[in-house]
Amino acid sequence: MSELESKLYVVIGLGNFGKAIATTIANTGTDVIAIDNDPLLVQDLADIVPNVVCADSRDIEQLKEAGVQDADVVIVAMGSLLEVSVITILNLKELGIKNIIAKANNERYKYVLERIGADTVIQPENEMGQRVAISLINPKIIDIYQITNDYVIMEIKVPELWCDKPLGTLNVREVYGVNIIGVRRSGDKKVETNVGRSTVLHHDDILVIAADSSRIASLDLD
Repeated sequence: MSELESKLYVVIGLGNFGKAIATTIANTGTDVIAIDNDPLLVQDLADIVPNVVCADSRDIEQLKEAGVQDADVVIVAMGSLLEVSVITILNLKELGIKNIIAKANNERYKYVLERIGADTVIQPENEMGQRVAISLINPKIIDIYQITNDYVIMEIKVPELWCDKPLGTLNVREVYGVNIIGVRRSGDKKVETNVGRSTVLHHDDILVIAADSSRIASLDLD
């Protein structure tokens, strides 16, 4: 059993964002409780997620009745409803939830949610906008994950100049200022992390690299 499958997840707020998360988790066969106080949203998800509950997350007793106290991870997905998110997170902290992920619609909301105890605060719209902009600036970049304000992990297409050459001959860290942490071979979903100086890159490979955020725009991957 994978680490994902061994945990219990709770998603609170079943708008488009929360629904997508709950559905994706449920489709892996992992235990997930989906919660919203709107009966129509609950009904809409009932055929997809086995355990969907109509409850008000501002009421800690209703959260207990739904079994939220047993969760390993709770995602608070009401990004535009700051007051509801705040009360929900305070309730989750009281229930002893150790990993709370919250959605925020702007920087001010993010600041507030972090201050009251959310372990991770995400801004999906901002992050998607950044990904689109970066892919336009550098088409070689397939996806990008912001780890901290200064540090990113990217999936990139192998530059032509790197093809069919051992990594040791490319001096990637010195020349480009990035670290290669993995490679996904053509047709393989698994990332190979055992890469070294003798690893040879091919045209259809996907590289996983780590870099300073400030280097993204100037990164020459042609």
